[in-house]
Formats: sequence, C-alpha cells, structure tokens
Amino acid sequence: MVDFHHANLGVPVDGVDAEAAFLIDVLGYRRVSVDEQLQRMGANWFEADDGSQIHLSPDPDHRPAARAHVAVAFGSELDEIERRLQKSEIAFDSSQRPGFPRVLFCQDPAGNRWELRGDQGSKTDSINKTDSIKA
Repeated sequence: MVDFHHANLGVPVDGVDAEAAFLIDVLGYRRVSVDEQLQRMGANWFEADDGSQIHLSPDPDHRPAARAHVAVAFGSELDEIERRLQKSEIAFDSSQRPGFPRVLFCQDPAGNRWELRGDQGSKTDSINKTDSIKA
C-alpha cells in the first residue's frame, strides 16, 4: 500500500520564517522537533494531523514552479482555512464544479502554488463558478 509521507518545497533562503507561519497559522501544520544532527542539516519539517509532512529547503536560486503545486484535502475544515487566508490577507481563487469538491487556490509566501480541497460536491450541485477573491 502506498502511503504519502512528505513533499519538499524550496523557499528563498530568507523565507523560512514566513513559510513556517503560513504552514502553521493558515494551514494548521505543526513544527516537527528534530534532533541535533537534523538541525545541523537545516531540517525544517512540518506535520499535519494525518502524519503527512511538508519539508522546507532554503534555496538561494528558488523560483516557484509555473504549474506544479501541492494539493491538500481539508474536507469540512475548508471554510476555516478560507477564513485564515482572508485574515492573513493571502489572495486566493475559489472554484466549485458539480460533482467535485470546492477548491481554493493560493500561493504561499515563497510563491509555491497550493490547491486546498474541501468536501466532495454532489453531482446535482447547481454551483458552477470561479470567484477571484483578493485580500
């Protein structure tokens, strides 16, 4: 059985703190405590309630990908994530199509793209829109 463990995201060298705040304050991850050896290696690890992790790698040549992104399912908690995005003044787009979950699209402080997914929509949903919401 395949089990997702982590995604490693590049961030600007001076961007780790801003990225950590996004992961913790907006998405609800928690910082993983690491031993001294991993600290010396620069480990910056964050974990969700399901055990999946995001690792951050400072990169002096960081350039966000044009299309690649991280997709995370928040289910019924997506409304709370949306509130946190608004409170943090992070711009996002929202999309809901019949038969698909509501999805929020945003960029983190390093410019990495995120797809934040809600509960699966009903095939009879009448909503078919894309709203741009700018903070």
